[in-house]
Amino acid sequence: MNSSIKKMSALLTMMAIAIFTFTFTGCSDEATPESDNKILKPLADNILGKWSMKESYKKLDGKWVEDPIPEGQGQTYTIRTDGTVLSAFTAPDGYTKLNLGEWKTDEAANKLTLGTMTVDVLSLNATLFEMGYGEALDAETGELMDGEFRWKYSRMDETQKTLAEKLIGKWNYSKSYEKINGKWVEISLGLEFDESGLLFREDGLVTVYSRNGEDENTHDMNWSVNNATGKLRCMYKGQKPMEVNIEIGVDETLSVFSTGQTTTGGAMAVFIR
Repeated sequence: MNSSIKKMSALLTMMAIAIFTFTFTGCSDEATPESDNKILKPLADNILGKWSMKESYKKLDGKWVEDPIPEGQGQTYTIRTDGTVLSAFTAPDGYTKLNLGEWKTDEAANKLTLGTMTVDVLSLNATLFEMGYGEALDAETGELMDGEFRWKYSRMDETQKTLAEKLIGKWNYSKSYEKINGKWVEISLGLEFDESGLLFREDGLVTVYSRNGEDENTHDMNWSVNNATGKLRCMYKGQKPMEVNIEIGVDETLSVFSTGQTTTGGAMAVFIR
């Protein structure tokens, strides 16, 4: 068995052995808390939808100055009618991590709670939203900084989904392949389950599961994915991350490749949504 097959076998064998925040990084001296006539009311109706961060500001020596968003970094919120909010934070290294929380508004105080963070709503119209808060994430150190910060978000099409968002859901293991003489050839890894696969969740965890009859096994890992490169990073708490390359096909299949391998070679496992 070559190294690619060994890597894929080890990846899938985890099913048999172990069974496979919000962060934020808002233009001028005019950027002071807005009055009610610049905020669409009620907040709870007009804040619904998907928002993407476009500008970041911080107060220095009593003045608001632009705080450039690091290249590659991004943040979106999807605020839903069911009271949940999905946060998608992309770090400068390109990896996106999801987080799921609850949201609520304080209409009288013009405040919005997103998960564990309550921000001031400084302005809100049909396409733009500005929030203010007293902490921000240092992109270099990953630590929280105290101060005065504000961020501007623009409304975006909710149907536009990143690879991270497309991964959400249950994927059943189907088959494994090895590339031999330029062609994918189905192989057996000796893993016999009635059902096995992956459940990617919005709370940033992936549940690895398998079932034989009434015997079910599950295990959770943290996950993030690089939307540009398609590299998936999974990690058990306190352990070194494991990385594989992935692709989602138009036929709603998820292909998982050995690290360093692509469709030009190596080993591949296929999952069906």
